[in-house]
Amino acid sequence: METRLRQSLILAAACALFNGCKAPTVNLATSEPIKVDINMRLDVYQYSSPTTQKPAQSQASPAAQTPESRRRNRMAAIQQFKNERVVGESRDGLLVIRTKPEGEYGDYVRITVEEENADRTDLMKSLAESQKTSLPEIQAKQAELWRNRSFKGEWIESPGPDGTWKWVQKEG
Repeated sequence: METRLRQSLILAAACALFNGCKAPTVNLATSEPIKVDINMRLDVYQYSSPTTQKPAQSQASPAAQTPESRRRNRMAAIQQFKNERVVGESRDGLLVIRTKPEGEYGDYVRITVEEENADRTDLMKSLAESQKTSLPEIQAKQAELWRNRSFKGEWIESPGPDGTWKWVQKEG
C-alpha cells in the first residue's frame, strides 16, 4: 500500500511541477517589414501535337522585330520540329525539311522553316561583313555550331571521312 501511495505522491508532484512551468515567450513580430530582393527568370514553353492548330503569331509586326527576336519567338516550334524528326541541320547552317507533314501542319512547318532560314541567312551575312570574311566560311562555322548544339537523335548533315556529306541522327 505504501508503494502505491508513494507513486501517487510522485505523480502528483510531477504534475504540479510541469503545470507550474511556463514556456518562454517568443516574439515573431518585427519592428520593420522584412524586405526581400528577388531576381527571377520565367521561361514559358508551349508544347503541342501535330494535330493542334499553329500558335498565334506575335502582335508586333515582323518588320519591326529583329532577326534575333523573331528567331527567339519561334525557338520552341523549331525544337518541336527537330524532336519530331521533321527537320534537320544542314551543312550550310540552315534547316532542311526531312519529311514534310501533310495538311495545314505541313504548311506551317514549311513557312516556319523558310522564315527561320531567312533570319539565319541575314544574321550570317551580317556576321560575315563584321568579321570581314566570306559567307561560306561563316556558314561552315554556324553549321558546326548547330551540329554541336543538336540533341541526341536529331537529324544533322555530317561530314564523312572521304569529304562527302550524309544525313545522320546525332549520337550521344
